[in-house]
Amino acid sequence: MKLMLVLAVALAAPTGATAKPLSKLLADSGLSPQDFDMLLAKEKELYIPKVRKTGTTLSWSNPATGARGDVKLASVRGNCVVIAHSIYPRDVVEPILLEPKMCKSADGRWLLAP
Repeated sequence: MKLMLVLAVALAAPTGATAKPLSKLLADSGLSPQDFDMLLAKEKELYIPKVRKTGTTLSWSNPATGARGDVKLASVRGNCVVIAHSIYPRDVVEPILLEPKMCKSADGRWLLAP
């Protein structure tokens, strides 16, 4: 699941002539692996074991790193959900905004979709 968020970060990153490598994006995010685990756990609560009501928002925080965030079920489209993340690494005023789309496959797994 960490890979899905990593891919979401990469997909949500600004594009242009100076695109950053994935490792640089992760290093620049200011988030620890523990932060990623926490935000992914909250994200999953929005659609596992069942999809919650659109607009449901959950918060997470990591006292060890000072990072925090909110995750919201932005929309449901068929077997897919769009998740809106507002992520605040330590000492950051403007959030990192991500909107990954997760779709439930025929075998029941939730996968990151383009």
